[in-house]
Amino acid sequence: MIAWDSRFFRKSSLYWPLQDVAARFEGALEWPAVEAVDAALSEAAGVHFRPQPPRPRRRRRRRPVDPSSLYDARIHVEGWVPTRPSNWHDFMNALVWATFPAGKRALHARQHRTVAARLGDAPKALPDRRTREQDGLAMLDEGSLLLLAVEGRVSAITAALEARDTSAVQNEMAEGSALALVFGHALYESLLPEERRSIWAMVALLPCPGPLPTERRACIRLADARLAELITTPGTFSQPETFRSLPLDERVLCGGSVLRREPGGEFFG
Repeated sequence: MIAWDSRFFRKSSLYWPLQDVAARFEGALEWPAVEAVDAALSEAAGVHFRPQPPRPRRRRRRRPVDPSSLYDARIHVEGWVPTRPSNWHDFMNALVWATFPAGKRALHARQHRTVAARLGDAPKALPDRRTREQDGLAMLDEGSLLLLAVEGRVSAITAALEARDTSAVQNEMAEGSALALVFGHALYESLLPEERRSIWAMVALLPCPGPLPTERRACIRLADARLAELITTPGTFSQPETFRSLPLDERVLCGGSVLRREPGGEFFG
C-alpha cells in the first residue's frame, strides 16, 4: 500500500482539477480520518462521507436484498458516501465528489435507478451480472477522462478518437479547441506510484459553445455541468463497446493546455 503523502497532487499535472480540494489536506502528517474528510469536503461535495459499514457475514441461505443498504442508495437516498479510512481509492473519490459534485450526483442517481429497476418490488438477490449500461456507468465513474470540446470541432475530434490519432487530439488541445480533465477516481489513484504502467482512459466527450474558458475553476464548473447533463440524457454511456480512449499521459493531455496561470501561484501547483 502506498503511504500517505499530503503533497501527492503536486507530483503530476493531471491532478490539476483536484488542486483546490486536495490542498486542504496539505501538511497533514498522517491519513485524515473519515470525519476530517467529511468536515473538509462535504459542503463542496453536497454529500457527507461516513465510515463504510462492515460487510455482513456470508450466510448459507441468501437473505432478500435490502435496496436501502446498497452503495448507490446510501448516496442518492440518504446523502452519504461509504468511505474506508486510510484508503487512497476512497480518498480520491471524495476529492472528485468535491470537484465535480453535479456529475457525481447525477451518476449515482442513475446507478441507483438502474439497480432498483432490476431488483423490482420483491428483491431476492442481486443479479449475477451487470447490464451494459451498468458497465458503462462504472467505467465512467472509475476510469474516465472528460474532454471539453468546442462544438464546431466535435466532428474532427470524434474522428481523431475513432482513429486513435492521439497527435490530432493533442493539436486540438493546443489550438484551444479541447481541454482534458481526469474524472475517474481510479485514474487519479493510478497516478500515485513513482513508476506507472501505461493506461488508456475512457473519453467522455463534452461539446460546448466556444471559446473554452481560460480560468481553471470555470473549466471545472463547465465540465461538471455538461457531464451531469449528458448523464441524465437517456441512452448515454449504455454501450461501452463504442467508448474511445486516450493515454493517461501528461505530455498528451496537458502539453497544450489553454488554461492561464493564475495570480498567486502556478496553475499546476
